[in-house]
Amino acid sequence: MVGIFGGAFDPPHKEHVSIVKSLCENGLFEKIVLLPSGNSPHKDSLSPYSSRIRMIEAAFRGLPVEISDAEWSFSGRAYSSVILPEMKKRYGEIGFIIGGDSLLAFRTWHEPKAVLAVCPIFVVPRGDEEIDSLRAFAEDLTNELGGSVEILSNVKGKDVSSSLIRAAIELGEETEDLPIGVREIIEEEGLYSEKRKMAEKVKSSLPEKRWKHTCGVVLTGIKMAELYHIDKEKAFTACLLHDCMKYSEIVHKGVPEDAVGTKVMHAFNGAEEAKIGFGVTDEDVIAAIRYHTTGRAAMSDLEKLVYLADVVEPNRTYDGVDEIRAAAFRDLNEGFVLSLKRSYELLLQREKPIYYLTVECYNYYCK
Repeated sequence: MVGIFGGAFDPPHKEHVSIVKSLCENGLFEKIVLLPSGNSPHKDSLSPYSSRIRMIEAAFRGLPVEISDAEWSFSGRAYSSVILPEMKKRYGEIGFIIGGDSLLAFRTWHEPKAVLAVCPIFVVPRGDEEIDSLRAFAEDLTNELGGSVEILSNVKGKDVSSSLIRAAIELGEETEDLPIGVREIIEEEGLYSEKRKMAEKVKSSLPEKRWKHTCGVVLTGIKMAELYHIDKEKAFTACLLHDCMKYSEIVHKGVPEDAVGTKVMHAFNGAEEAKIGFGVTDEDVIAAIRYHTTGRAAMSDLEKLVYLADVVEPNRTYDGVDEIRAAAFRDLNEGFVLSLKRSYELLLQREKPIYYLTVECYNYYCK
């Protein structure tokens, strides 16, 4: 049986390599075929295909794998239900290798029953996913749609995200998750650098500790955006700029008079700077920056994400942060309300002035 391991590989990371090594050693497959996304219905802004092929070749050098161009050479939308039959024609008996997160979303795929009809599916658990819960899900799925799904409990993967790697590179931060040779290709071709200048400008305006916090907010925001299906580009920009005016003496005209000189001013000032200094025109992003400190009634998911990422990023160590952090990654609204309540109650206890938008936000979500 030939194992088909698909993905964007944008970029390929050490965990991809580790999984393939384990699959090769497992003895289940006589060969592993890597299937980079081409015209994928789920990937709208992939790096150039030629760049990803170069990175894949560097990452998997020395391993007994083959790289297939099936998706790239396919003219239509490369749904698995369409591509897998083509792979079966090429290789005969095949097995489709996916991650645990993909299995849990499998019912949302295009014609999932047709996918299961082509070949067995082999699932690599990711991170702290429970093997038993994945097996129960797989059993329900096959009882409903037919086919065969096997959970590869001896090939457990770690929780490594290409999105987080891309974000770290955009921020100019180091990452240990790239195989030898891949980082050089990224630098050579200028990949993942669209927001590099923006990041450098923000970094130059902040003390080192606040920049470290900002990086933590960005990476936390990307993780939450992936989890809750929120636009990752918007999340990156809003999180990156949320504190961009924290230490500035400039006060933009759009800042409300009642916020000037207060602890919430930097959020309003940052929203104006996003427009004036960084050329941001997306009102969703601007609003997420504007209200990340005060909150407001009827917030968007992006606004809640930036508010939460700001208070649960890894550098935060206040009492209760672990509980709020766990809630934030369990349910966006639960985490937001828990954080809002804590903040509001602390302000009351300390007899600090509470901005009217925060009062309205508390009344809207907590009463």
